[in-house]
Amino acid sequence: MTLPSPATSLDDNVQLARIRIFFGHASGNMASILVGAILIAVVLHSGGVSLPTLGVWGLFVCAASAGVLLVERRVKKTGVTAGNCQRLVNLRIGLGAGIALSYGIVGFLLPGTAPAQDTFLFIIVSTVVTVAALGYAVMPRYYLTLNVVSLLPLTGHFAQQYLAHADSYYLLLIAVAIMWQAIVLAKARQVSATAIGAIVLNERLQQEIEENRRTREAIRHMALHDDLTALGNRRYFEETIARTLSIASRDQGKVGLLAIDLDNFKPINDRYGHTAGDRVLKAVAARLLSSIRAADFCARMGGDEFAIIVASVHAESDVADVASKLRLALAEPFQLDAIVVRISASVGFAVYPDDGIGASALWSVADRRMYRAKASRVSEQPLAMPLHELGE
Repeated sequence: MTLPSPATSLDDNVQLARIRIFFGHASGNMASILVGAILIAVVLHSGGVSLPTLGVWGLFVCAASAGVLLVERRVKKTGVTAGNCQRLVNLRIGLGAGIALSYGIVGFLLPGTAPAQDTFLFIIVSTVVTVAALGYAVMPRYYLTLNVVSLLPLTGHFAQQYLAHADSYYLLLIAVAIMWQAIVLAKARQVSATAIGAIVLNERLQQEIEENRRTREAIRHMALHDDLTALGNRRYFEETIARTLSIASRDQGKVGLLAIDLDNFKPINDRYGHTAGDRVLKAVAARLLSSIRAADFCARMGGDEFAIIVASVHAESDVADVASKLRLALAEPFQLDAIVVRISASVGFAVYPDDGIGASALWSVADRRMYRAKASRVSEQPLAMPLHELGE
């Protein structure tokens, strides 16, 4: 049995994990953005910006923020997948860039020179951008975009003011803005490397855990199933009958156990070869499975011997009906390419708790009845022989 390959690679898993974390920070950051917008509006108004202008600016910020929250809500509703992640990220970055740009241009809204207002604007914008940069460290492309579209225009405004008014204070603001951007980007890069490294480590660990789980499942499957027919093997049968009898004992129910042995199977191997015999055994397994309920259990005990556990029966006649159905199913011819072969099956059964309370006792009764049926060679012979006729 080969192990299935992972559905996605490590890089894909890391990317999806980063995007899910990226979309988990919007609510908190939107609060800081709206608080920052209020403070900026107060500063702009104190600098002489008219209320209609502030209204238009504030409306744009609110609209972009609402767009971010709508995208976040959609992500929570539909989830992030390999198919939609890039589109959602690009949309989210576009909306975030719009908000950042609205912050970056606020200096140009001030009429004339206003060093005090420009200073406060720089403090507010740089603080909000710093919070966003560190909060979105798992997505470097995003915090780099925020930094460029917010602080670069603001720095350009300071340069314009210096050139227009030859005020050296704006040179100081430019120097501080450049140094601040460098510090924030360096710190964000460190945080980003740490955060992404932690995600990679976690995804590797999860991948190893999943691989170990699939390996254990594969080993257990091989240990409990027959290689040829894929039915349960003797070990699986022993585990299942013990569990089924325990449930029946608790619920005071009945369980049927059937022992099946193929008649005239050896001549098929002798005449047509073991490959043909293996094909017949696979076909027998398929017919047995199609003749029982999903709740029942079928196992290959070895060679041409099979066992079936019939759970939750009401009477011995229920098990007898199953046995008859199985014999009729196996009596139908098997088509092997141009060859048609016929076999029959001897079936014996036992019922818990009527014929015994332990798995070995039940199997002994079913096995004896099966061999008695095989020895009789009479299809009408009852499969459930009285125990005294079996020498018990």
